Amino acid sequence: MTNHDDQLPTGELPELETEERREFRELSSGVLFKYDLQGEEAAYSYTSHDGGRTWDRGGELMTYRGPIQGLDNASIQLKSATYRGRIVLPFYLYMHGLHPDYTNHERGGYATYKNKTLLLETHTHVPEMSGSFMVWSDDEGQSWSTSKGFLLGYFDDGHMGFTTTDEPVVVELSDGQLMCYMRSTCGRIVKSYSADGGESWTKVEPTELAMSNSPCALSRIPHTDDLVLIWNQVSAEEIETGFRRGRLSMAISKNDGQTWENHKTLELVSGLSTGVLIKPPPLTSMVRGPSGPDNLLGQIPDDFRYYGYPEIYFHDEQMLVCYKAHSPEGPLPRKWRTFSIQDLYNPDDRQCDAR
Repeated sequence: MTNHDDQLPTGELPELETEERREFRELSSGVLFKYDLQGEEAAYSYTSHDGGRTWDRGGELMTYRGPIQGLDNASIQLKSATYRGRIVLPFYLYMHGLHPDYTNHERGGYATYKNKTLLLETHTHVPEMSGSFMVWSDDEGQSWSTSKGFLLGYFDDGHMGFTTTDEPVVVELSDGQLMCYMRSTCGRIVKSYSADGGESWTKVEPTELAMSNSPCALSRIPHTDDLVLIWNQVSAEEIETGFRRGRLSMAISKNDGQTWENHKTLELVSGLSTGVLIKPPPLTSMVRGPSGPDNLLGQIPDDFRYYGYPEIYFHDEQMLVCYKAHSPEGPLPRKWRTFSIQDLYNPDDRQCDAR
């Protein structure tokens, strides 16, 4: 860890205001870049040449209209020779079936918590579908193009039906290809690749990484070809009993995501396995617990928490991680933790403490 006057504090940080950080990054030219995305309205990018004092509106991001969303801190700027400087933004189109005879209240996942029955989760318990896509710009946001088609989960030649593929994150690999990781209902992270800077993408395939229907964070470690991943690594049994975000894991890859090592646990709800590597379930289209107040997921502990929506930032030789925390009684302060980059390469351990 380097010593600088502007060095980040180590350890766990207090809650910080984050609502206005939507997309704000410095491009390779030194220009500041951000975009807006408000419901079904037209979305635009913005650039600043004076350190953020004034902003110029660029092009419209896409012609799509509808419930389109994207994760915070998901934009990337490419560095490979062919597409150097290109900005890639990952988004997804989300569809939710709202039926008076099939509601979240009637069909959600219920559990016993502090001797009371409560509605614990709703995702996957009612009809939902999503597909991911990318937009890109080669002129710092003055104009935008959209990738071909949508990324959809379509396994066993469609005999498993469709699965959701949303909240995509993208990273540039050492050979210039792009790799996209997405959340899905199949109990695993799913992935796709692009060899043309995000313009077209391979068929979505499952990875060997166990994960609930939750988003992950994926980034390249600065000055290396290595990747770091943070995700809700949980087993099918844990998902089926209400613990879909009860474990938050971290690992690195030294071969462009083909394998992952140096596994660590960032957060763990009591009662779950302390193992750092969880086996994914057999391939299926849906991993989910029972639905409705008469068919409970089970009993959850008093210290039950949901940990999710991780984000990764780097500053000098440090990594800043933030993620949301919820209890069944409501949201908790967002957690911010800092680690030295060297911490990522330490051997596997059961619990990773910020230093």
